[in-house]
Amino acid sequence: MRADPLPSRLNEQTSSWTPRQLARRVLAKTLPRRSFLVEGPKHSNQVFLTFDDGPHPVHTPRLLEVLRQHDVRATFFVLGAQVYKHPDIVQEIVADGHSIGHHTFHHGEPSSVSAEVLMRELQETERLLKALMNNRTRMFRPPHGKLSAGKLWKLIRGGYQTVLWNLDPKDYRCQTQEELDDWFQTHPVAAGDIVLLHDVHPFAAEALPRMIKEARSRGLEFSSLEGALNW
Repeated sequence: MRADPLPSRLNEQTSSWTPRQLARRVLAKTLPRRSFLVEGPKHSNQVFLTFDDGPHPVHTPRLLEVLRQHDVRATFFVLGAQVYKHPDIVQEIVADGHSIGHHTFHHGEPSSVSAEVLMRELQETERLLKALMNNRTRMFRPPHGKLSAGKLWKLIRGGYQTVLWNLDPKDYRCQTQEELDDWFQTHPVAAGDIVLLHDVHPFAAEALPRMIKEARSRGLEFSSLEGALNW
């Protein structure tokens, strides 16, 4: 069995962290998990796949089929505008046992969206999701992972949990499935990883079977972020 690659990966990351990444780490250590989450528990054997920007009428159903075939649960951070267009796909996501989180309504550039507008977008998305789900979702992922202190404070006051990530293959830049395959081969997932992917591009669905098989060969499993408020 291959040795866990996490320590070397952490050494590589810490040497090149940006100020924003350092701020994330400080917040993750300071705030309770119910308010701010960057990664899952390392003592578990769980990996958390997350998908942003959907639902997409073509790529999301293909991705759901792959997840179904491999008995994997994941988390989808949806845009309100896309929920409005494709409510049936949101219902399919929920029916398959996946978690749903907010990703704003329009995915505007964070620097041009005020805290007040952000909260209105969440409320608008919430109204759409409430008609499709049996319970409220409190998970929120900001576009590009960017939040001001004022926005974070309003999210905490509103009872939301900001969910970021600690593993990002930048699948939106990939031109082929092989690029994403190669990335996961050189950056294997580890216990507690929250992986950022997108269901508005084709390559996640194509690359997942190989990555899932490799992770399971090392004793890892895949879970949604449902219940993360209680970690």
